[in-house]
Amino acid sequence: MKKIMSFKMSAAVAMAMVLFSSSLLFAAGPWNYVRQLPAADSGVKLGLPSALSIDAVKQRYYVVDAEGGQLVSFDKDGKFLAAFNAGGELKTPLSMARTSSGALWAVNRASSELLYINPRQQKVQRFSPKYPDGAQILPAKVAVDGKNRLFLLDQRRGAVLQLDDNLSVVQQYSGGKEFKGFVDFKLKGQQIWALDGLSAAIHQFSVAGEVAGAVTLEGLEFPVSLEVDSAGQFYVLDRHAGTVVVFGPSGDLRFSFLGKGKRHGQLWYAKELVFDWEEKLCVVDEGNGRIDILTR
Repeated sequence: MKKIMSFKMSAAVAMAMVLFSSSLLFAAGPWNYVRQLPAADSGVKLGLPSALSIDAVKQRYYVVDAEGGQLVSFDKDGKFLAAFNAGGELKTPLSMARTSSGALWAVNRASSELLYINPRQQKVQRFSPKYPDGAQILPAKVAVDGKNRLFLLDQRRGAVLQLDDNLSVVQQYSGGKEFKGFVDFKLKGQQIWALDGLSAAIHQFSVAGEVAGAVTLEGLEFPVSLEVDSAGQFYVLDRHAGTVVVFGPSGDLRFSFLGKGKRHGQLWYAKELVFDWEEKLCVVDEGNGRIDILTR
């Protein structure tokens, strides 16, 4: 009797291990963990990473640390390079973009301002951009394209804005009747992809302002960020589920990976997705205080 019970228990354990292994393979999908920023043994800590900026020319990562009030840079291998707080001007930075000349644009949440930073001269200029009607813009994200044109996400109206050299709004990008406000956007050449989180839809615009279309997504709890790969697939970060969900160009569900938690391969209220110069996927994980980098 004991031998029979032992056999049954062993079979049950074996089956459980098979199921567990299968779930891990499914969760991982076609992406594999490469490294995290900062490395666990580096001695560098991030208080609350809120955004990531990529320098494809110098192959560097710039992490925006909202809680630490600093911008932290790493080389292509994840080695810590420097931390910069703009002479104490950065209180609660949310987003950063680097121009081709090396100047920085940063969103400072504490003052709801846009900062222009010259690192070499250690100079900081503060701006509060407005709409043509005089309404205040509440910047949530900043980006710069290959022509150094400046783009902002306005959290108050949920629109993506293009600003000229005088910080005047020259173009607005927003959705139609069902539009509830963008939560993230990405610049890809002459195209802008913007995520409407509440409606779970991705809108496409030309930089000139032409509406190219929209794709509705299914099966998401709380989408907060998107990326678009070279094949036209959409990668959407689901903050509450702790997953990255991949959709085809027409919005068809392909697969999902990662999961909610605090171990490697898990996310704890992540904030942003960014592709680097090799199309490695970088996940800004606020809750776990790190950037996870994955490759195919």
